[in-house]
Amino acid sequence: MQVKRFTDSSIFLEHVEAVLMEEELLNNLPLGVLYRLIEDERSPDTYFLASVDEGDQPLLIMLQTQSHLILSASSDAASEKLAACCDAAAAYISHLNDVHIPGIIGIRRVADAFAEAWKRNVKQDYETEMDQRVYGCSEVKPVPVSPGNCRLAAHTDAALITTWIQEFCEEALGGISEKAAEGMALSGIDRSAIVVWDDGGPVSMAQKTRPTRHGAVVNMVYTPRHFRGKGYASSCVAALTRSILDGPGKFASLYTDLSNPVSNRIYMNIGYEPLADSVVYVFRAHASS
Repeated sequence: MQVKRFTDSSIFLEHVEAVLMEEELLNNLPLGVLYRLIEDERSPDTYFLASVDEGDQPLLIMLQTQSHLILSASSDAASEKLAACCDAAAAYISHLNDVHIPGIIGIRRVADAFAEAWKRNVKQDYETEMDQRVYGCSEVKPVPVSPGNCRLAAHTDAALITTWIQEFCEEALGGISEKAAEGMALSGIDRSAIVVWDDGGPVSMAQKTRPTRHGAVVNMVYTPRHFRGKGYASSCVAALTRSILDGPGKFASLYTDLSNPVSNRIYMNIGYEPLADSVVYVFRAHASS
């Protein structure tokens, strides 16, 4: 096993894209992030890209642009081989001075293998930050449509979208600054990525993000509390999903928090099918010897 680190996102994509495309929908996170890195021409000083290879074949793929390390593995990496890859990766990262890994995210079998390797090599315990499920949709089911209509968010909605993003993050992710929320709102509006359900004014929102070759992800689904229970989120997500599938996309995907059975049920009613479980782990105290 050999760990290879990359400083050019385009070269890294050339190296790992075929492996990630084996399961494009399940690998929408690393693929979407990589495509965005290349599009934005982000500085290589701001992220970590690496793979663990057997010969010329990448078996474990690692990508960090913000806090958590995103993980993916080739279908050729069975349990023992995956464990060896994760041991090699953990040992390699532990000797880097410019890389800090506070946590990881990935499909459960990959995240579990890496977390155990990190515990063995770095002597840190891990705990679950969020249990997630990855869903895919290739056809929207007929669902009741709430009063109103779906439209692109406009710059006149920016202040409201900023507030909603802060409220969404407070509920789902633990909070975000107003400046960061405003940046996300303006970016989403500029990219024609955020839609709102409008019933005499905006009542719900959703965003299309991380486009890959054959699909896109729906995220940031949010309805303020005083508008909930009226089907606005279902109508908004169904409309956005339909627009993805009516375009070049063959599938839409999304991640859910397994602790929220309401949202999981809503998405399945729209036509999303559960495909795999994903997990977010954070590394905490030192493991006991």
